Amino acid sequence: MAQRSSTYVLLPLFIIGLIFLAVTAVALAQTLTFVVHATRTEGAFVGAVAKSGGNHGGTFLYPQAQFTTPDGHTFKATSKSGSTDQPYTDGAPITVLYDPNNPEHAEIESIWLWIGSIIPGSFGLLFSVIPTIVFFSLRKRSRAAG
Repeated sequence: MAQRSSTYVLLPLFIIGLIFLAVTAVALAQTLTFVVHATRTEGAFVGAVAKSGGNHGGTFLYPQAQFTTPDGHTFKATSKSGSTDQPYTDGAPITVLYDPNNPEHAEIESIWLWIGSIIPGSFGLLFSVIPTIVFFSLRKRSRAAG
């Protein structure tokens, strides 16, 4: 009986984990598709976009890199992540990935490019692996008890 009631608790957690893993798969596929098809170029830090917000109500600075495509057009890429301190100095080199068919779709190459996969993937593993381990541990203990 205890195993049945634990299943009612563990199964929803496992399903939540599977949902997180599905979100991870979609986000990872989108990011990988972009990275594989993107053109990598060297840009330069040209300032930051200041946005207020966050829990403390402060201002976050989102770095911008300016880059030029082979046909001579200039574009800017703004980081998806901001901080209260600026990690770059004016003119510092920054690697930029951009869609050669749509250079306005550009991303600064950093860990933040992958964060949409890392965070749900972590929750997915947590919510699917731990309930699985607990389920099989309880099952083994129940069978051993007879």
